[in-house]
Amino acid sequence: MSTTTSSGVDQAAGLRNIFGAELSRVICIASTLDADSTIHLGHGTAHSIKQLGHRVLLIDEIPLSDRKTMSGFLYPVRYDLGQVFSKSVDLARSLKAIEENFWYATSVKLRSEVSRRFAKYPQLDQRLVNHEIDIDYIIFPTIDPEANIVAYYGSNIKRILVTAHDQTSLKKALLMVRQMATLQIDEPLSILIVGGEDEAAGAAAFEKLHNASLSALEQPLDFIGWIKALTAERVELDQDDLSWNPVSKGDTHEFVLPMGFFKAISAKITS
Repeated sequence: MSTTTSSGVDQAAGLRNIFGAELSRVICIASTLDADSTIHLGHGTAHSIKQLGHRVLLIDEIPLSDRKTMSGFLYPVRYDLGQVFSKSVDLARSLKAIEENFWYATSVKLRSEVSRRFAKYPQLDQRLVNHEIDIDYIIFPTIDPEANIVAYYGSNIKRILVTAHDQTSLKKALLMVRQMATLQIDEPLSILIVGGEDEAAGAAAFEKLHNASLSALEQPLDFIGWIKALTAERVELDQDDLSWNPVSKGDTHEFVLPMGFFKAISAKITS
């Protein structure tokens, strides 16, 4: 890794030396938001981290069938990381260089390969080292942070849970805490609350989740902040006439995340 005067990059380099031979740091961002918002959350975070001078790989694992406002992947790719883990495709062929210091890969097929026991180790961070591909951060946004899936991406994993403040989202968040706590050893799980009238409402939502997590799972949580966000009506593309219409099922509104959100979460990740 090249020498730089950026303190953030220097800190990242130090972490990499501590945790292994040039291993990337994996950031699993679990989200109770809808699939499309979760993908945009990961994409915005990855770009924000890249702007700080880091080399970033964004993993997109959400199937197209789960997306309502997106007709395809963020970027066109030919091969999937699931094929890499099943040894049918070389790693380099599954990574797409989007711009300087920013790479993209899909991983939609990994879960099926794991369930059929075709997926094999080593983990993605080790594979990157083996192929001499220098990545500082692997950003993995997901609506299903299943521990044995996340484990395929690396050994140095930071987990962040982003949830809306309402009761339904908090119940979903508690289930995700249970999933993520499997590999969270003696460390509080970072929680970011989105939406609500003000920061006090966000803090109150966190306390509800924290108390439930301690009571049910004995898992401590760490409140890393609240982000105000607007809501907008969700629309979907009619494949017959290519018109945009209100969604026919699922959540009718989605969060519009401000740029400050990505700056806040990237600062937490790289600090």
